[in-house]
Amino acid sequence: MLLGHIEIMNKNILIVLGGGFLVAVIVAVIVQASFAKKNTNMIEVAVASKLVKVGETVTDSNFKWQEWPKESVFAGAVTREGKKKISEVVQGKIRRDMSAGEPLLKVSLATSGKGNILAAAMEPGMRAMAIKVSAESMVGGFISPGDKVDVILSYQVRLSGEEADSAAGKVDRHASQTILENVNVLAIDQNSNKEDDKAKVGRTVTLEVDTAGVEKLVLARDMGDLSLSLRALGDEGHKDKAHKEFTTDVQVSKLLQELGKIKKNSGGKSDIVRVYNGQDIENITVRR
Repeated sequence: MLLGHIEIMNKNILIVLGGGFLVAVIVAVIVQASFAKKNTNMIEVAVASKLVKVGETVTDSNFKWQEWPKESVFAGAVTREGKKKISEVVQGKIRRDMSAGEPLLKVSLATSGKGNILAAAMEPGMRAMAIKVSAESMVGGFISPGDKVDVILSYQVRLSGEEADSAAGKVDRHASQTILENVNVLAIDQNSNKEDDKAKVGRTVTLEVDTAGVEKLVLARDMGDLSLSLRALGDEGHKDKAHKEFTTDVQVSKLLQELGKIKKNSGGKSDIVRVYNGQDIENITVRR
C-alpha cells in the first residue's frame, strides 16, 4: 500500500517537472521569436568609437558598427553590407570633429581627390588666409591648429617735418597694434591636425577670418611685420576699452619721451639734432 502511494507521488513529480520544462521551452521559443522579430527592424550603422578629429582617416579602430532602428536611420548614414568591416565599406578622411557614438554620414567624408578638409572645417561666411611666420612670431612653435590667437602688426611710421613736430610726444618712428583678436588657427604649413603637444615651427600659418579680416591681413603684410599672440584656452574676451588702440616707440622708450618734451618746448619752430658721442647723446636745437 505504501509502495503504491510512493509510485503515485513519483508520477506526479515527474508530471510537474515535465510540465515545467515544457513551459520553459515554450517561453524560450517565444522570447527568441520576439528578439528575432525585433532584430528585423534593426540595421547596423557606422558610428565613432571615440573622439575623431578633423582630417583623421576612417579606420576600424576609430569607428564601429552599431545597431540602429531602421525607422530612425537618416539619409546619408553609412550602413553595413553583410559582415564587412568599416574599412571595407567606407574610405576617406573626416571633414569635421566627431564625438564618440555619433553616426558617420557620407557628407562628413572627404574622399581622395574630392572635397577640401580645410574648407570643411571652416564656419559659414569665413575665409582662410595664410601668413608667413617665424619661431619668434609664432610663440616659439607652440601654436597648433585649433588654437586661438591675436594678430599684432608692427610697422614704421613715416612723418614729414611738420608732422614729426606735432607727433613728437606720441610717436617717433615705430608703432604696433593688435589688428585681429580671437582668431582660429586652421593649419600650420599643410597640417590641419594637432598631432601632439610638441613645439613645431612652421613657415606659414593659415587663419580663419571674415572678409574684413582678410583685407586687414593683406594690407598688414605690406605695411610691416606680423606676429601671433597665443590666447589662453577658453579666453574669448576682447581688449579693454581703456586699452590703447596702438603702442608706439615713444610710449616704450623714456629717452624718446624726454626728447619729445624738449622738441615741444622749443616752440615747434626748430629741429632737434641728436649728436651721439659714444654713450653720450647731445641734443642741439637748430632754428629754422
